[in-house]
Amino acid sequence: MSFFGSAKEFFGLGPFNEDDPYFDEVQYDERENRREDTARPSRTSEYGGEERYRSSATRDFAERAPKSYTPQVVSTAPRNYNDAKDIGEPFRDGDAVIMELTDLDAHDAKRIVDFAAGLCFALRGNMYNLSRGIETRRRVFAIVPENARLTEVELQHTARLR
Repeated sequence: MSFFGSAKEFFGLGPFNEDDPYFDEVQYDERENRREDTARPSRTSEYGGEERYRSSATRDFAERAPKSYTPQVVSTAPRNYNDAKDIGEPFRDGDAVIMELTDLDAHDAKRIVDFAAGLCFALRGNMYNLSRGIETRRRVFAIVPENARLTEVELQHTARLR
């Protein structure tokens, strides 16, 4: 058979050869699809007790319930970006941090604010620009941990902006 004839037959456009073994219908015996129920082997620990596994993804709701608290407030005035650890460590420990960025140049101040925004995102905190809306030349920001009971006005009083 020619190439074109084979191609037409392949795509179903030409006649098929009746002697072709591919088109023979083979009769199969029908068999019942039965699944035998087998008992699963029990799992036990080598240490004698039952093996317990608890995924961190399936925590109890009570463990995830928000607990409101009043954190300590830490004030810091970083001199450059290398002082960012003075902001990150207290915030990671659950304290609110007030940052006085007035004496920093614009580039370092932006980097510190970006770092603090990343902390807030990672630890689900909030960030406030305490000097916004107040007649002052100071640049003061605060980051507050999740579920902390601190208002922006309380933070402004602590930073001596009001």
